[in-house]
Amino acid sequence: MRDVQTNEAPGIARFRKLMGRFATGVCVVAVGNEETGVSGMTVNSFVSVSLEPMLVCWSLQNTSSQFDLYAEAPRFSISIIGDHQRELALRYASRADSQLRADDFVRSQGGLPIVADALGHMDCEAWSRYPAGDHTMILGEVTGLDLPDDDATGAPLGFFEGRFCRIGE
Repeated sequence: MRDVQTNEAPGIARFRKLMGRFATGVCVVAVGNEETGVSGMTVNSFVSVSLEPMLVCWSLQNTSSQFDLYAEAPRFSISIIGDHQRELALRYASRADSQLRADDFVRSQGGLPIVADALGHMDCEAWSRYPAGDHTMILGEVTGLDLPDDDATGAPLGFFEGRFCRIGE
């Protein structure tokens, strides 16, 4: 094995550039109900954590204009976004309050807002929250899910080097 030498300190810009080379999927986390309305946020910091119990995790930026809404939500949904939903993902990635479009969402069997025509959805109950630098990690226990037929889903939307991309063949 050969040694690799780096002469540069990690630095935030280099770290961000390196992490941008790690391709991820794209999800929309949504909160709300009939009384409070719906809020949706595009995230690519999503990961499965455990099968027993079924836990997932996503990261919320501490300076988000919607931080309190998401950090304090007792329940939330996660919709896995398809390549055909790039415009929707971009809309809910806005750093300002998202311009919600009612026809983007339907209700899950558990009553949570989920993205219509997404590749799949899950309802979650907040499990725990952990401070993590300039973000807060939010763990959720999956309490319900919908997995449409494979033939009807299409390709997933990805995120690579700061841009949306298509994942798959």
